[in-house]
Amino acid sequence: MEIEYIGRTITFTKEPTIYDELVLDFSEILQELNIKHVFVSGYIALLFGRSRISEDVDILVERLSFEDFTSLWKALGNKFYCHNTHEIKNAYDEYLNNNLALRFSKQDIVIPNIEFKWVSNMQHEHALKDSLTVLLNGKVIIISSLEIQIAYKLYLNSDKDLEDARYLFELFREKLDLEKLQKELVDLNLSIKDVKPILGW
Repeated sequence: MEIEYIGRTITFTKEPTIYDELVLDFSEILQELNIKHVFVSGYIALLFGRSRISEDVDILVERLSFEDFTSLWKALGNKFYCHNTHEIKNAYDEYLNNNLALRFSKQDIVIPNIEFKWVSNMQHEHALKDSLTVLLNGKVIIISSLEIQIAYKLYLNSDKDLEDARYLFELFREKLDLEKLQKELVDLNLSIKDVKPILGW
């Protein structure tokens, strides 16, 4: 898999996985409605070839008015269903506006699913603004920056998350902004001295 990383765009081709197909279909709807969003967390490592199982794909989405959310809900209904509720008002008021995630899957499928959350804090805002465009087989996926993802995975500190961080660091070592990565680590109160051996930095 040959990856081209120029500026804020990463371009590559591969046979899409079940996760990629889920993301591409979901992302296409958001893009058609001009809804700002960013894919984060474990899917980023999966997107770039890490082999492991995941039940969900995490996405952060700008807060929408009920009218705009209604348009999105209707558009998603052609391909997806919501696990949590069939009532749009309940989804909006009881889940999203209480900072609870909604889960969406393709029709007749349970796993994998999309874990859909509003942007609800400064860390989320940062991830939304500091994004990259991935062109997978010519189709657009918006992800948060690799530096943010690596730092956040180190912060989570589970074996799975540390492996994700190592994988991304090694794959993109020559393209990463290491000063930016250090800032992300400091912002999460992580010791750069302790982190470097974990990454092989």
